[in-house]
Amino acid sequence: REIMAECTPLLRGILVAVMCVLTVALLLCLARAIRGPRFTDRLVALNTICTLVILLVCVLSYVLGASYLVDVAILYGLLNLLAVAVLSRISIRHHRERRGREE
Repeated sequence: REIMAECTPLLRGILVAVMCVLTVALLLCLARAIRGPRFTDRLVALNTICTLVILLVCVLSYVLGASYLVDVAILYGLLNLLAVAVLSRISIRHHRERRGREE
């Protein structure tokens, strides 16, 4: 069993406030992902949302004292990397096809 540093009441309050700020940022990115207007805007918003979720899981891991959540955050980060790489490749291919039709 791993021992994490003690979470004092003051630190817990600060971390809860940080989680609230991260949640607001996540909602703003979600609004950006919905509004667009371009696919690349949505892709960047999706990547930012995934990064904020990773931060939330890490802070929550410390608050709850559950170190296994850090492993979940690492796995989520790897899946985020894979998803962004695939979606970027699709975006580049779509852009090249569109440019080829215009010429």
